[in-house]
Amino acid sequence: MIDTRARRLRYHRSRRARRCPITTLIAGPTQEDHASEPLSVDELGVNRAIVRDIALKTLFYDGRASRPQLARALKLSLPAVDDVVHTLTRDGLAAPYVGETTDGQAYALTALGYARAEEALRRNSYVGPVPVPLSAYVAQVRKQGTGDARLVRNDVARALSALVLPEATVQRIAWAAESRKPLLIHGASGNGKTTIAHILGGLLGGTIRIPYAIEMMGQIVRVFDESKHRAVAREDGGAEDDLRSRGDRRWVEVERPVIWCGGELNASSLELTYDADTRLYEAPLQLKANGGILIIDDLGRQQVPAVQLLNRWIVALESQVDHLTLHTGQMAEMPFDVVLVFSTNLPPEHLADEAFLRRIRYKVRVENPTADEFRDIFRRECYARGVMCDERIVEDVLRRWYGDGRELRGCHARDILDGVADLLGAPAGARTSLTAALVDEACAAYFL
Repeated sequence: MIDTRARRLRYHRSRRARRCPITTLIAGPTQEDHASEPLSVDELGVNRAIVRDIALKTLFYDGRASRPQLARALKLSLPAVDDVVHTLTRDGLAAPYVGETTDGQAYALTALGYARAEEALRRNSYVGPVPVPLSAYVAQVRKQGTGDARLVRNDVARALSALVLPEATVQRIAWAAESRKPLLIHGASGNGKTTIAHILGGLLGGTIRIPYAIEMMGQIVRVFDESKHRAVAREDGGAEDDLRSRGDRRWVEVERPVIWCGGELNASSLELTYDADTRLYEAPLQLKANGGILIIDDLGRQQVPAVQLLNRWIVALESQVDHLTLHTGQMAEMPFDVVLVFSTNLPPEHLADEAFLRRIRYKVRVENPTADEFRDIFRRECYARGVMCDERIVEDVLRRWYGDGRELRGCHARDILDGVADLLGAPAGARTSLTAALVDEACAAYFL
C-alpha cells in the first residue's frame, strides 16, 4: 500500500509541475484532460461519498475483491482504487481478506462495513462504473455534436439510390439530412418512409464517447444502454505505470447513436424515469440519442398524442437545450443535440399546428410509385430473389389488380413475391419459379 501511495503522490507532483489542476474535470475538461484516466478520487469530479458507497455495495455483493477487481468494476485506475481502499480500511469499513486469491490482496467488508453498505443500498441500488459529473457530460456533448457527423448530401443521395424514388424526393431528403435539422417524412403507408429513416441512421458514421452514468445533483442517471448503444471495443492501452496514456474508463466509446421508437413511445420515455425501488434514474430517449439521430416512426400512432409529444420539444428545437426534472423537483439543463427524423402516414396538418410544424424545417412527401416505378421495383425484387422477371407477368398484375383504381404502393411488389414464396413453401432466400398463376394467387390472398 505504501509503495502504491508513494507512486500516486509522484504522479500528483508531476501534474503540479505541468500546472495541470486537479479540478479540471469538475470545471469542464479539455479534450486532452478529459481523455486521461483520473489518478485519485478527487479527480473524478463527484462527491467522495458516492464513490465510497459504490465501492461498499460492490464488496457487499461480491463478498471480497482485490484492487484490480475493484478497478475493473468501478472503471477506475489502480491509484484511484488505492485511494478508495485506504479510506475504507482507515474508517474500519473493510479489511484485508485472509485467504488465497489469484489477483493479489483482496479486501472484504467488516461488520461496520456491511451496515454502511446496507445504508448505501437504501439510498440507491446503483452498482457499476463510477458516474461522471454533469458538467463533464455537457462539455463532452458539445465537443462531439451532430455537426461533426458525416451526413453529406451526395452520400445520402447515393444510399437512397437503393430505393426507387423520384429524383426530386431524393434530393430533398439529402438536402434535409445534410442540414441536420428536423425532418418529417410523410405519405401513404408502404412507400419506404421507414426504410429511408433506416438508411439515414446508417449513414451517420463515426463514434462518440458517452458515460455509463451521470451524477446529477446527488442523483445517479444511467445513460449507457446496451439495447440502444453499440459499444466499440477498444484496448485500454498503456501500462499500469503510464496511466495517463489511458482513457477515463467511466466513458464508453459507441457508434453514433441511432435511437428508434414507434408506437410504444409514451410521455415517460421523454423524461427522467425514476424507479422508486432502486432509487435510480434512467435517461430519456433524447439524452441517449445526443450526438446521434432520434427517429420517431409512425408519428401519431404513439400512446402519447402527437401534439403533446411535439410540444414537449418545441423549446428544445429552438434552443438546443432540454430541461429535465428530478423527482425532488430540481431541474437540470441538458444538451439537446440530436438529428430528429419523424415519419408518418397521417396528414401533417392533423398532427400539430402551424407554429410547431414550421420548427420541423423540412417536410418531404413520399408519393405513391408511378406504373413505371412499380415495374422497376418489381424487377429489383425479382433480381434480389434470383427470379427471372417476365415483363408480361408485371403487366398482367398492373392490369388485373390495379386497373380498377387501386393505388400502387412501393411495398406491394415485395409482398406479392413473398406471398409466392410462401405459397410454394420455399425457405427464406430460396429461388422460386414465377408464373402468372402463382402471382395471381398471391395477389388474391394479399389484396382486399
